[in-house]
Amino acid sequence: MSANQWNVAEAIDHVSMSDPIMASVIQAVGPYGLKTDSSPFRMLVRSITGQQLSVKAATTIWGRLVNLNGSSRISPASLNRLSDFDLRAAGVSHAKIRSIRDITDAFGSRRITASHLKTLNDDSVKSELIKLQGVGPWTADMFLMFALGRPDVFPIGDLGIVQALQAIYPTKNTADAQYFQRLAERWRPYRTLASWYCWQGLNLVRTTDWEPAKA
Repeated sequence: MSANQWNVAEAIDHVSMSDPIMASVIQAVGPYGLKTDSSPFRMLVRSITGQQLSVKAATTIWGRLVNLNGSSRISPASLNRLSDFDLRAAGVSHAKIRSIRDITDAFGSRRITASHLKTLNDDSVKSELIKLQGVGPWTADMFLMFALGRPDVFPIGDLGIVQALQAIYPTKNTADAQYFQRLAERWRPYRTLASWYCWQGLNLVRTTDWEPAKA
């Protein structure tokens, strides 16, 4: 199922009916708001720069990189005009610079293309991306969600998702990844939508007195 083949209203109905707790999150948060990046390459580079950083730090470094680039139109050609020193000055680590260079080479040489990735199923996209230096399961999941708009991605490796599940579904199993995987099965085939609502629900828990429904 591609991004253009799923209906958000249908997805919300499915997730809400299958999970009363998530239904309460959806009602509290409001309209679904995940936005995909029109440039898969740019999104992949942004994911790399934000690995293992807080949202604030990742946003700051990305802003510096965009400023160095001269515009938000990040491309292999524009990044090749920046030196490693430039990237380091923006706050990008040496390991991430090596990863960005490998990604830039792959897309610049058309060894990997966005158009080809769009034709692949989720597992095949992951297999292609993980061949690139510095790209692991988390980055691949972010790419599927925010670059390709795939509807059924559950990024269990994301700290925010884990924290959200611990806050929204407080049980004795809050440290059990297998429990979270089983929990997410009820959201299929719209785990991307439910994951986005998890992130928003965590923000509500942290910033307001709202509490999710009880099981």
